[in-house]
Amino acid sequence: MPAFKREPLSSSRPGPLRRHGHLALVLAWLLAPSGALVAEPAPGIQGGPLPAAVVDSIPAALDADAKQNLAATGSCRSFFQDQPKADLCPNAAASADILRLLGASHPNLGVQALVVAPLPPGLAARADRNLVLYNLLQQFRTMEGISYYSASHGAVRVFFTASHRVKGPADRTPIGDPHYAAIEPAHDLYLEQDDSTFGKNLYSATVRALGGGATELIMSNVEEVHYGFLPVLKPGALSLTLVVQPSADGRFLYFYGNVGLKVIKVPGMETTVRNSFYNRIIALCNWYARQVAQA
Repeated sequence: MPAFKREPLSSSRPGPLRRHGHLALVLAWLLAPSGALVAEPAPGIQGGPLPAAVVDSIPAALDADAKQNLAATGSCRSFFQDQPKADLCPNAAASADILRLLGASHPNLGVQALVVAPLPPGLAARADRNLVLYNLLQQFRTMEGISYYSASHGAVRVFFTASHRVKGPADRTPIGDPHYAAIEPAHDLYLEQDDSTFGKNLYSATVRALGGGATELIMSNVEEVHYGFLPVLKPGALSLTLVVQPSADGRFLYFYGNVGLKVIKVPGMETTVRNSFYNRIIALCNWYARQVAQA
């Protein structure tokens, strides 16, 4: 995956930070205060420069800047505030799902990213390719130990120390990852993940099979998310959608991520928060790329 350059953050204003107290100070410190946009390389499949014909064939509402970035690096991104966006999504049904979901949760900050990389020829040629891609997106235990760039520490850190399915909110007994003999239209599940920054949290998740061989994973926090003893996200304030889809000719993989957040608005914090969650999307993209490379 490409490594993105640092981008400057807007400066914090002391007055509003004092007004919101410790919560704002914690958020401003822990969520990528340097504004670094860094991606850890993923072995096996990697984004890179794309021919114009490949960029033009991506089924998304790409503007000129997005096309230029995809041609140069194989990836593009954009941020949004208040008005949700999903124009980089390569699947129209998933895009509609995202806009509907974000319209209901009313996020005030968000980020989306699209990465395009060649599929390994062996996997691209398999008759069960779409089933393989579908199952790989649900190997939640393999998220344990994946890393991301933490700007607050200036180094790559472990993202999840634990990640597994559970039976539900009332019974958090870990259960194994699913493996399906055939693609199912949709199913719901619960995940418990121990985040190195936000601790152990429960997420509701829905997996949907869409047209074009696409698979959509939608996640939302069930309970309040804390940093230490401080609440930082109310239930349902985080909406994460991942979409994986092969290109129409089967040569490329589209990986799309969209995060919407409803957080306290503090001047100077918006760029900090969105950059942090962009780094997390890239970490998940790298995780999936490793699974595809090993399939």
